[in-house]
Amino acid sequence: MKSTVHENSAWKRVGRLIYQFRFLLIAILAVFSIVLGIYSKHLPSILEGDGFRTPGEYEKAKNILEKEFEQSPNSLIILLERKKGATSQEFQSDVERIVKEVQKEKNIKQFHHPLIDPSMKKDDIAYLSFLYDEKDYDKLVDLNNDFAKKIETFSDDTVKVGTTGFTIISDVMNKTSQEDLKKAEMIGVPIAFIVLFFAFGSLVASAIPILIGLISIFTTFGILVFIGKYVNLSIFVLNVAPMIGLALSIDFALLFVSRYKTELTNHSSVKEAISITFATAGRAIIFSGICVFIGLSALYFINIDLFRSVAISGAVVVLVSLFLSLTLLPAVLSALGKNINRGTLKSIAYRSQEQQQAVWRRFANFVMKRPIIMVITSLIILGLFVIPIRDVHLNIPTIDALPKHESSRINYEKYQKAFLPEAQKHGTISIVFESKDDHFLTQNHLNSLESVQKQLKNDPDVYEVKSLFTAVNMNAKQLLPALNSPNAAKIQPAIDAYIHKNKTFIQVFLNADPKSEKGKQWVRDFEDKYKGKFENLHFTIGGQVKFEQELFDEITDNIAYGLLVIMISTFIILMIAFRSIIIPIKAILMNVLSLSATFGMITWLFQGGNFGLPQSDIMLILPVFVFGLVFGLSMDYEVFLMSRMQELYYETGDNSYSTREGLVSTSRIITSA
Repeated sequence: MKSTVHENSAWKRVGRLIYQFRFLLIAILAVFSIVLGIYSKHLPSILEGDGFRTPGEYEKAKNILEKEFEQSPNSLIILLERKKGATSQEFQSDVERIVKEVQKEKNIKQFHHPLIDPSMKKDDIAYLSFLYDEKDYDKLVDLNNDFAKKIETFSDDTVKVGTTGFTIISDVMNKTSQEDLKKAEMIGVPIAFIVLFFAFGSLVASAIPILIGLISIFTTFGILVFIGKYVNLSIFVLNVAPMIGLALSIDFALLFVSRYKTELTNHSSVKEAISITFATAGRAIIFSGICVFIGLSALYFINIDLFRSVAISGAVVVLVSLFLSLTLLPAVLSALGKNINRGTLKSIAYRSQEQQQAVWRRFANFVMKRPIIMVITSLIILGLFVIPIRDVHLNIPTIDALPKHESSRINYEKYQKAFLPEAQKHGTISIVFESKDDHFLTQNHLNSLESVQKQLKNDPDVYEVKSLFTAVNMNAKQLLPALNSPNAAKIQPAIDAYIHKNKTFIQVFLNADPKSEKGKQWVRDFEDKYKGKFENLHFTIGGQVKFEQELFDEITDNIAYGLLVIMISTFIILMIAFRSIIIPIKAILMNVLSLSATFGMITWLFQGGNFGLPQSDIMLILPVFVFGLVFGLSMDYEVFLMSRMQELYYETGDNSYSTREGLVSTSRIITSA
């Protein structure tokens, strides 16, 4: 039974063509990558927000509350704190001074302050809220950041001025994430180089995977600049693309360079070594890349900006890494020839390839002599790691994701404690009501609104209800006559706050934590109970609880479709690659089990607060990424291993030999990867 892989003339012909035109290929790809790399610097400027947005009722309600009732989450909050020793009169004077300074700003759309709303000031703390008339979110963030820096300089011996708000917090999260990524790269890339050096024993060979990875990242960034002009991309693209690009490029390059070095020792011709490497390692890389591409593409089934951004950027970086690993990498190796072994430092104490293979051969023999015991032992260990998943508590990252010392978090928590104490314990929901006619102030609409309010107040899961009626302290029958009385001017501000043409809203505070499943279920039940019940009114639900409920439901309702696509597509690809049904099933089951164990370990470590780690809930997106992103990446190693085993089996027809030697020849590469 002779090799069908080595004699695969089509694959080998491609390898020979790359060798023949190596310098031309390097020149073309270098120009291509440099041009896109230049464009890559514009990527951060076109990315938008953290990506936690999905089309739905929350967005509709938010837009109505912002446009009609001046309740924008993008307002800048200025917190004023009275310092020790300052008098109430001095504090009041400074509040007036700060208000005047803010009023000097141009292009202000909304401005609320204690001089017109006394509830915005307490004995030793007050706040101002204002919004620029700017529709472009990125420009608004810049305006808020610039003014925040300016206004904080107005602190003196009487008052401490601080700033916070959604745009400030979101921007800090994004910048913190990017800074952490830079720190990770500063640590990770050198360590990766060291690992590669011990894998190859050569400085030149160790540098190539890193170089290909960096080129892949900047090329991807350049392509995403053009895509970002037509598609909304999250700021997290800056984290995801480098992570995937570097990981994949190193994996692919490890396999390719390692096989090339092996073939170079078996053949005096560089051309022949390249052609065989392309026909073996290159073929495995293609199928590995397709598996990763499928895993990432499946995230597009979830209609949340963050996931679709990851799906798009991940798919692009996979294709770029795959393309460069099958073109630029073999072209560079062809140009280097036997110089790939340059920079070998024999004085460094590392095991020779023969010694490493001897260790792995002993390990393979040990495992193969005890197959049943090893299977049972592995399943028990992995099964124990899976157990913590049953207690996992998933959450959407909010302000508590920031470090406790971060000023925007400190200021927001002070603002919330002083002016929104109920929001810390009670999930908030905003229900916007819209009548079919032009005016809401009719007896019919008011009666319907009052009926809803009464039912909400009688709900044991509702802590408090705020509406037009609580603001004016009247019922539906009293309100219209009061508007035609001499006292109408007293209630007009409340009317203006809660009524705008044919719209009004109710604020509901639940007896449930803002992030609890109880709150999410309450929203679902309310919608089922009242949808279509009102003849002349239509309602839209917003608020923090609705935001969380929509994101959770979007993921849970669609994740099954994504996983199904991953499983079926991966099965088909592996079946084509290995011409087997058993191998794809085994690979998928092993991957699901190992990734479930990984997620269980993460839950035990972070949610359990073990090994001194701070106790925290698991980020909602993590399990999706584990099975969408890491599933494809980890499938690489399965493909690398099985490809080599199959190749050896075709050559020898000996199952035991091909299993053992396949493990021996790829274990060093897989472990290094």
